[in-house]
Amino acid sequence: MNRFALLFAAGLIISASLGITALADKQYEDPGGKFKILLIGDWRAVSYNDAVGRQKTEFVYRDRSEGLLKITKESVGTRAVADLVREEEETLKVYKAGLEMTGNEPFGGGPLKGIRLSFFYVEGERKYAATYYYLQDGDGVWILRFSGKRGALDTIRNVTDQMARSFSPS
Repeated sequence: MNRFALLFAAGLIISASLGITALADKQYEDPGGKFKILLIGDWRAVSYNDAVGRQKTEFVYRDRSEGLLKITKESVGTRAVADLVREEEETLKVYKAGLEMTGNEPFGGGPLKGIRLSFFYVEGERKYAATYYYLQDGDGVWILRFSGKRGALDTIRNVTDQMARSFSPS
């Protein structure tokens, strides 16, 4: 009987924690009407004005060092997304110290498809992980750039993948 009670209590605790996590997820809609993304768990939007006074929004996981997401859109014209990713890889080799590429793979499952690029790098004495999602949208590409402390960001791949799959242009 005690085993049953213990298993039942464990099941309740797990169910409650999953329910709390689900409630914490929130849909973010860009004020300019450009895109929507689901913020999962401890991710939150942080808005500020840049040096020129333009409104910017970044997304932070707990604090900026653990996880930071910047979203941009680039026009690619007739170029393939794969070409843009190759150019980015070459640039990273020049500008990111201690670069260690960990993945370059097709990505899909949401409204947009593209490529997922992941790597490790070093800034000063700190080790970082990064995952960039290049999502094709007509003649443009949305780039979701996740970066954060190695050991924090790289352990939540399922969350960053899920957020990237939830991304949709408005």
